Amino acid sequence: MGMVGTYMRVSSEELTELLQEPDRFDELLEDEDRQTDIDKAWHGLYFLLTGETDLDDIDRHSLGKVVFGGDVLDEEAGIAYLTPEEVADLSARLQYIKLDALEARYDVTTMNEQQLYPFESEWGLEEKQYLFEQFDELKRVFKQAADENGALVTWIG
Repeated sequence: MGMVGTYMRVSSEELTELLQEPDRFDELLEDEDRQTDIDKAWHGLYFLLTGETDLDDIDRHSLGKVVFGGDVLDEEAGIAYLTPEEVADLSARLQYIKLDALEARYDVTTMNEQQLYPFESEWGLEEKQYLFEQFDELKRVFKQAADENGALVTWIG
């Protein structure tokens, strides 16, 4: 199955409860209707949004938050979250990004040299279209959460 980037919409009240009782996460996981994923596109999208390939020093201060979330809820499980304010800000920023800008950053040489997940052979035209489709999904989930004045919990697993 591989490592999939997943987002779960939660209310600000639920986020507060999660911060106080992280074990409640398992209970929220049962509601799959609030979950969306960007499949295995997370590393490619991170690169297109930040220009970075190194996952040892994840940028949680810019558009890198879109992929990996902000503050960490559970370090071991890789679960992070974004507050309603962060979601609204990032959603607005995502809506202004045009595919032309992402296409200009689509550098197959760098992506292949750095072996961006998940394509073990080579990045090419099909993979570019795949990333753009997943970028549209990312914009949609952020807009939906922002419209609900909600938070997002993110993880890759």
